[in-house]
Parts: sequence; C-alpha cells; structure tokens
Amino acid sequence: MGVPAVILDGRALAAELRTELLARTTALRESGIHPRLAIVFVGKDESSVAYVRNLVRTGARAGVDVDVLDLPAGASAGAVRAALEALGRDDAVHGVLLQQPLPPHLAIREIADAIPIRKDVDGAHPVNQGQLAFGAGTEFVPAPPAAVILLLERSPPGPLRGRTAEMIGRSPVVGAPVAMLMLAHDATVTVLHKESPGLQPYVRMADVVVAATGVPGLIGGADIKPGATVIDVGTTVVDGDLKGDVDYESALAVAGAITPVPGGVGPVTNIALLRNVVKAAASSR
Repeated sequence: MGVPAVILDGRALAAELRTELLARTTALRESGIHPRLAIVFVGKDESSVAYVRNLVRTGARAGVDVDVLDLPAGASAGAVRAALEALGRDDAVHGVLLQQPLPPHLAIREIADAIPIRKDVDGAHPVNQGQLAFGAGTEFVPAPPAAVILLLERSPPGPLRGRTAEMIGRSPVVGAPVAMLMLAHDATVTVLHKESPGLQPYVRMADVVVAATGVPGLIGGADIKPGATVIDVGTTVVDGDLKGDVDYESALAVAGAITPVPGGVGPVTNIALLRNVVKAAASSR
C-alpha cells in the first residue's frame, strides 16, 4: 500500500493568506483608502447565499468592506446593467462582483460587459476573459481558478512546468480558465468534458488532475496515477453532506497530494477574490 497523500489544507492556506492581506489593507487604510467590494446579488440562489455570507465575514476579518446589493429575482437585464454601471461610477467602491448563477431569464453574456473593467475582481468582463486566454496580461484572474493555482503552487512536487495536467470540465467559470492558467505555467494540458468519449487513458497519465464537473464521486483512486496531485473543485450536496467530484477516501491512498471537500479550494477562493479587491484598491491611489 502506498503512502497516504499530502492533504492540501485550504483553510490553513486561506488563514496564511488572510494574515498577509490584513497587513496590506491596514497599510491602505492608514493612507486613507478603505478597500470595498460591492456584490450585485440577483434573487436568492441557494447555492450562493452561503458563499456571499462567507465573503462578508472573511472580508471583515481581512480588512475589506463587503456590501451586498440585493436585486429582485425578476430584475431585468437592463436593471442589472444599470446597477453595475452605477457602481463603476462610485469612487468608494474598488471591486464589483456580479454573483452567479443568475436567474434563468438572465444571460451573463448580455450583462458581463457592464461590469466596470478596472473593478472586475472576478474576471467576468469579456475583455478580462479575453486577456486571460493569452495566459498573462489580465488585470484580475477569476477567484476559483486563482485558488486552484495557489494550491498547486504549494503542493508537492511544486512548479507545473513540464508536468502533464488534466482539466476535467470546461466551464467558463472554472474549467477553461484553469486550463489556460496551467498552460501559462508551462504544463502540458488536456481538457475533458461531458462530450469526451471517456476519462481514460488521459486521467491515469496525468501528474495533475483538476476536477470541476459537479458530478459527485466521478473520479476514484483507481482512475488516477499514483502520486498525482488532485485538486477537487466540485461541490454537490448529497444527503445533507458536501461532496466533491473525487471519491476522497479511495483517492487519498493513491494520490501524492489532494484537496478535501469541504476545506480545500473553497476557503482559498474567498481570499483570492479579496486579494483582487485589494489590488484594485491599491491601484486607485
């Protein structure tokens, strides 16, 4: 039997990064700049309520003020755009986040260009997404992909350069940007998605596996290469428990390093977003 995997503790990393962030926000506040994030929240999507609540709480601990602008679930695209544009004109606001998912009648593609580019701390504006495709140059890396890279940078055996990586999932929120960021770090990247004929032999050949499908237990220990680094972005509630895309117990005995669910990518995502807010605040001087 192999050695159990190193557990990539997202909570511990988030605490470390939050301490660093607090030092930066304290310095900004002493200079008269109070970092502020505004979240436009349309409706009350169940999966988003806890995330927004955690952002408010984490922001308070890191020295970032977080305001939530609640819009009714039936708000029109025009109303959402108007709210985003107004926040763009507000000099007291440094970061603007349009919380997703949106209600079914709203399409992000019809709204995202109204997010102020210099305040687009989650990288959702089409211009920032386009710059991300170059692997560099984007003002703000979206928070979940940034969290994945932060965890990978701190996992054994370290740098991504020259390693084979498998991205399972191609969503514009996680899968596609993570794949582009891993390419920018000189990994050899393959992307699998729901139309792919199968997971193998690709997953078993990968040094790094990132899963973001929302299919609980999709990847088991037998599916991965011994010693691989496994980053599980999936979060699905099953019988009241939060489950990832990876069968954690079986993968733990095979992988070299692995993130748990919960306690892996999630806590780092919040800090990654707040780091972007502080970056925007610092550049507003």
